[in-house]
Amino acid sequence: MDLQQLKYFLAASRFCNFTRAAEELFISRQAVAQSVRQLEDELQAPLFNRDKNSLHLTPLGEVFSREAEKIVAGFQAFEHSMKGAAASRINSLQVAVGAGILLHLTTDVFTRFSDRFPDILLSVSEMDNQNMLRSLRDGSADLCLIGTTARFLKSFQSVRIVQNGLCICCHKKNPLAKKEVLTIEDLKGQPIVGHGSGYDLHRFYVEKCREAGFQPAFSIISTDPQIAIRLVHENRSVCFGISDMIRAAKADPGSPVHVLPLRLPEADEWGIYAVTRSDILPNIPRQLFLEHLIDSQKQPPVMPSSISP
Repeated sequence: MDLQQLKYFLAASRFCNFTRAAEELFISRQAVAQSVRQLEDELQAPLFNRDKNSLHLTPLGEVFSREAEKIVAGFQAFEHSMKGAAASRINSLQVAVGAGILLHLTTDVFTRFSDRFPDILLSVSEMDNQNMLRSLRDGSADLCLIGTTARFLKSFQSVRIVQNGLCICCHKKNPLAKKEVLTIEDLKGQPIVGHGSGYDLHRFYVEKCREAGFQPAFSIISTDPQIAIRLVHENRSVCFGISDMIRAAKADPGSPVHVLPLRLPEADEWGIYAVTRSDILPNIPRQLFLEHLIDSQKQPPVMPSSISP
């Protein structure tokens, strides 16, 4: 069974007529009929019911036709992508990342990719979640690295690169530090650093507070993680973190920062996602970078020193 046989069969299945299929393919009727017979011999079952003057797909033929369409379409997309990559001496890849995301990836993930694939011109831009997704839609970004949860990515194709539950960072003198786990109700009235509506974590927190019957008390809105951690150090605010910060906090007993897990139904779905459009053809630089990104995260993680929105 090969790709050419699948193409001949699909032409025959569209017309239910070997002669018309042969005319479309610019080959002989005998070649089409012989190719279909070879498939049937290999499957040991008929793909067509043959009457005197017509052909009809069997139930197996109907299933075979649907699956063959997927294979042929996938190959054609692959062929198109390969030819496009080969036609250009330098390929480009536009990657958008959220503020603070790089703190939770291996530190040299981009430089090592450029070293491995020097012919791919890699461009990295930092922006908020809404602008990243907008860039994906209009084609100005090929791939985005977003701190979010899957429910905000339903219209995109995504792969979680790093899994991180949600946490709250507070000063060790804050009354919250006496707890082992926090709920959204524990944050009522607590001044917290927000990241702005352009970030999914901010939107998520606002939603959960309102569901719990109160408005969040933002002390400041900032995408700068250094501002957030400074306010925690001064015991003037709490801020969001992600679960690997618990390990970092335990590794530094002299730090005044205490990190507590936030108990929410969706908390474990949070992490860093590599996001692409689901309606575009395969792109070789993008695929190579995605594979490189996944492989890089198999290495021992670098403990972050700050907060990722």
